[in-house]
Formats: sequence, C-alpha cells, structure tokens
Amino acid sequence: MKRPNISFSVFLLLLAGVVTTSCTGKPSGSSGMFSSPVQANAAANDYTKPYLTDEKMTQFLASMKEERNPFEVIFKEGGGMRNPVDFAGRLEEFNSFAHKYGFQDYQDYSAVWGRIMAAQMQIWGADMVKDSVQSFQKMATDAQADLKKPNLSPEMRKMDEDQIANAQKTIDDLNQSNSKSALNAADMELVKKYKDQIEQAQKKYKTGQ
Repeated sequence: MKRPNISFSVFLLLLAGVVTTSCTGKPSGSSGMFSSPVQANAAANDYTKPYLTDEKMTQFLASMKEERNPFEVIFKEGGGMRNPVDFAGRLEEFNSFAHKYGFQDYQDYSAVWGRIMAAQMQIWGADMVKDSVQSFQKMATDAQADLKKPNLSPEMRKMDEDQIANAQKTIDDLNQSNSKSALNAADMELVKKYKDQIEQAQKKYKTGQ
C-alpha cells in the first residue's frame, strides 16, 4: 500500500483557521447555510467517536467518480490550491457539490475524507511496523543461533546477547506504538471494508494518471 498524501490534514487545519477568522462562521456571499467551523466540526474532529457509515462511504465513493470534482485539489498530490483563502472563496461551490451527494456541507464531506486518510495512514504505519518487527526478529534469531556455536569467543557472545536484548526491546516498543490508534475501531473497519474501492477511485487523482 502506497503512503497516502498527508497534505490534506495540514490543509484542513489551515482551512479551519481562515474560515473562522475571515468568515466568522458565515462566508461572504453566503445565504446563511454555513455554520461555524468550530461548532460544525466538533464531532467530526473527535476521531475517538464513530462518524463514518455505509451510506457516507457509498456517497463519497460515488462523488469520486465525477469527471470534475471541485475537491480534486485535495485529492491530487501537490494540488494547486495551497492558500486556504482560495478555498474560502469557493465555499458555495464546495457546499453545492457536497449537497449533491447527500452530505450536509463541505465540512461533512471533508470530515469523511479526513477519516479515510487517517485510516489509510494507520494501515500504512501498521504495515511498516510489521516489516520492521520481522526484520528485528530475524536479527534476534540469527544471534541466538550464533550463541550455540561451541567455539564462540566471550566478546562475540556478549555482542550476540546485546543484539538479542536490543532487538527484543525494539520489537516491544514497535508493538506498543502500533497498538495506539488515533481512529476509532468502527470507522477503521468501515474504511477497511471499502479499501479496494477507495484505492481504485483514488487512482484518477494521482499525479500523472
């Protein structure tokens, strides 16, 4: 699994700041359909609580099939919209697109994508940890086999024993870090359920494809 683009998370943080400070909960030119980002995103930003549903996932996947998705600046690696103010200027367009697919607004839509990305990063991290653990386990196994040699010098014995101890400590640390989840189990399971469809849909947003 390829490592997902993490720029979206930073983008959302910047967006929350610019909308809060420059739009005071009601962007210029709006008809009052935009609520305060802090209030609207309170539940969505708490990743310890379930937010995703089968309906949200299918709606989101359907939106990604659009020939022109205004949110592609988020999906694409190195998307062109780097200034959150640019995003704030297109809020009505983004809300209209979100409404088309059954979302409350752009914040609801973005919250779903944010959790999908969080899950993908967590899955990617777990795969990295798994590979690292296997590598250190092999190091420990090789050192243990070396210790069985009858003519092993005291110096080499000490090196092997240290290698085994260090490898085991690293394995324990990796497993401990891997057990900590930023995303609740329910949302994680839903992303895993739609994993293949998500990855297939994301291909069109990859640079050069």
